[in-house]
Amino acid sequence: MSPAPPRQIGLALSGGGARAMAFHLGCLRALHDRGILEQVRVLSTVSGGSVIGAMYAYSDDDFEAFDARVVNVLRRGLAGSILSRVLSPTDLVASFFTSLSASVLALGADILRVVAGRFSRRVRRMQPPLRRWHSRTTSFERSLDALIFGKARMSDVKRRTRHGALDVFINATELRTGTAFRFASDVVGSRRHGTITAASVPVSLGVAASAAYPVFLPALDCEMELTTKGGETKRQRVLLTDGGVYDNLGTAPMEPDRDPSVSAHIARPDYIIACDAGAGVVEGKSIPYWWLTRMTAAFETVFRRVQNDTRNRLHRHASDGRIKGMVMPYLGQDDARLPWAPPDLVARRCVIDYPTDFSPMSEENVRLLTRRGEQLTRVLLMHYMHDI
Repeated sequence: MSPAPPRQIGLALSGGGARAMAFHLGCLRALHDRGILEQVRVLSTVSGGSVIGAMYAYSDDDFEAFDARVVNVLRRGLAGSILSRVLSPTDLVASFFTSLSASVLALGADILRVVAGRFSRRVRRMQPPLRRWHSRTTSFERSLDALIFGKARMSDVKRRTRHGALDVFINATELRTGTAFRFASDVVGSRRHGTITAASVPVSLGVAASAAYPVFLPALDCEMELTTKGGETKRQRVLLTDGGVYDNLGTAPMEPDRDPSVSAHIARPDYIIACDAGAGVVEGKSIPYWWLTRMTAAFETVFRRVQNDTRNRLHRHASDGRIKGMVMPYLGQDDARLPWAPPDLVARRCVIDYPTDFSPMSEENVRLLTRRGEQLTRVLLMHYMHDI
C-alpha cells in the first residue's frame, strides 16, 4: 500500500504585537509536538504574527532553537532597539529633513487648494508632493534587518516541510486604495497594483509593513517597479501599513473559491488552523468620552465586526465542506465554551489585558501567554481535528 499523500494544511498567525508573538509560540509548540507543524504547506501572517512567522519561515534551525530565539526577542523586546535607532544621529537628521520638506510642501499645497481650489479642478486634486522616505517605521524595518532577518529576501524561505519549501504570505494594507498588499515567497504586490518578484524584496520590509500599526507608526511610503496583469511595468507609489487594518486573521489567501482574476495570491489548503491573539468580548469597563477614546472605540468596533465576519465565514467553509476542517485557537476564547479544559488552564482573564506593543515582556507573561496558546491548540485539535 502506498503511503497517504501529505495533508494540505494552512496556518494563519494573527496580529497583536508581542502578545500575538507569545500566544502564537504556544500554538506552534502544540503543533510541533503533534507532528502537524511539519505538514503545514502555507503560512499566512499579520503584524506580530508576521514577526514570529518570518522568524520561523526564514530559518532552518530545529524547533527548540527557534523557540529559544523567539523567547529571547520577547524578553528583550523590539521597542528599545527601534527607539535607539530613531534617536541615532543619522536617523534624527533624516527624520528632521524628511518631515520639514514634506510638511512645508504639503502645507503649501493645502494653502493653494484653499485659495485657488474653487477655481481649478487640478489644484483640488493635488497630493502631498514628496514621499516620506524616512520615518519611525523605516527605523523599525532597519531594526528587524539588523536583529533578526539580515539581508534575507522574500524568496529565501529556508523552512522545509513535507511538501518542500513553505509557502509564505505576509499581509499588509495599501492605504491609497484600501486594499490588501501581500509579501509572498513567490511574488509581492496585489492584483490591483501589480506584482514584483519576491527575490528583490527584503523580508524586513514585508514584516515592518505588516506590523506598522497606524496609531503609532507611519505607513511605509515606497516606490516599486510593479508589473500589472496586462504585462505593463511601471513605477508606483504605495503606502503600506498594518495588515490587520484589512484582515487581522490573515486567512484571506487560504480561503476556498478565491478568484484569480481579482487576487494575485491564492492557496487552497484542505485544513486551516487560524491562531487568533485577539482579546475577545469587550468588558465595557471604560467610557469612551473624549475625542480620542471615541475614535479608538469606533475603530475597534469596526475592526471586531470584520474579524467576526471572517470567523463566521471560516466556520461556513468547514460546515459546507469547502475545507476538510478548521480550528481556531483564540486567546480571547470564553473558557466556559471550550469542549473541555485541562485542570491547569491559563484563564482568559490572566492574559487579555496584555498590551499589543513590542515592549520587553516579563518571564511570567511569556509563560502565561505561551501556555494558553499551547493549551487551547491541544484541546481544539483533539476535539475537532483528531484525525491529523
